[in-house]
Amino acid sequence: MDNWKIIKSSILITDQWLKLRADQCQLSNGQMIDPYYVIDEPDNVHIFAVNEQSQVLTVTQYRHGVGRTCLELPGGALNHGETPLAAAQRELREETSYIANKWTTIGRMFTNPARQTSTIHVFLAEEISSAGSQNLDVSEDIQFNFLPIADVGKKIQEGQFSQALHIASYYRCLHYLRMKE
Repeated sequence: MDNWKIIKSSILITDQWLKLRADQCQLSNGQMIDPYYVIDEPDNVHIFAVNEQSQVLTVTQYRHGVGRTCLELPGGALNHGETPLAAAQRELREETSYIANKWTTIGRMFTNPARQTSTIHVFLAEEISSAGSQNLDVSEDIQFNFLPIADVGKKIQEGQFSQALHIASYYRCLHYLRMKE
C-alpha cells in the first residue's frame, strides 16, 4: 500500500497545545484530497498505578470537550524534551501525590492515526506510596481514588469510565498482569 503524497501543507494554528495543519494530498490512484486536516500534539502517558491490595489509582476531572466529569487513569502530555517515563512519573506525582518504586513500560499506541500524530505511552506503576500533596496545573481540578481492578471493569461496562484510550490502556495493563501470573 502506498503512502499519500503531500503536495502542499499549511499550518493553520500553532500554540502551546497543538498544531493544526491542512495538507493537500494525492492518493496512489491519483485522487486529490484537499484539505486533509492533521493535528500534531505532544505524546501522552497513561499510568496504571496499582497498590498492594490490587486497587487501581484513578482520577476524576472535568473534560471540557465533552462538558463532563470523567473517570480515568492518571496521565497527561509529555513536556518538550521529556522522556515518556519521566512524564509518567511527573504526572502521577502531580495528579495524585503518589510515587512508585517499580515502573514497567507496557507499550504505546497511536492516539488516532487517521488525524493525529501523537501516541500514548502506557506504564504500570507498582510499589506506590503517597509523597505529599497534589501539584496540579492551573487548568486541573482532580480528585483521585483507589478502585478494585474489577470495579474499573464494571465502570467501563456501565459507561462511567468511558475514554476509549484509557480503556485500551486499562486492558493492556490488565492483560500484562494476567500474563505475569
